Amino acid sequence: MKVSSETKGSSKVCGVWTLVRQHREAETKSQEKTQEVLGVVHSDICGRMETPSLNGERYFITFTDETTGRVSINLLHSKDQALASFQAYSARAEKASGKEIKSLSSDGGGEYMNNQFKKYLENAGIQNRVTPPYSPWQNGLAERMNRILVESAWCLLADCKLQKRFWGPAVLTAAHVHN
Repeated sequence: MKVSSETKGSSKVCGVWTLVRQHREAETKSQEKTQEVLGVVHSDICGRMETPSLNGERYFITFTDETTGRVSINLLHSKDQALASFQAYSARAEKASGKEIKSLSSDGGGEYMNNQFKKYLENAGIQNRVTPPYSPWQNGLAERMNRILVESAWCLLADCKLQKRFWGPAVLTAAHVHN
């Protein structure tokens, strides 16, 4: 982009650029973070992707441990696979760490609020922390992780000159690199 002599040195910012790169900051004060592994696990589902992945998945779900920042990701065909995905994650994470999940933080999406999911969390003794609906900025850690993984995946695809249908393996690779 060529800068004209009129705009050189001025502090004007292109209006379109500010709208495109703008994201809403959390409105809450910083919360005290847990120091215990699996004390709080943040989760969110990302998708519906425009192009199905190699195996037909259109979503992915993330589970991020607040203390370690370690992310686990599963590709999903539909959102109703969230409970099975969480159960598998829970078993793996608890076995690997020797600790139990104390709290699950998620948005108010139906995949986390159905009776089966609520009952599972209750029976497992896991506190269900839900952010208000239509406030993604309050589910900040999970939302940021999704954005990081998606942006990293698109960069991988562009760099390798791969088609969009490879987004699934690219997101899995981005999570692996993050960890």
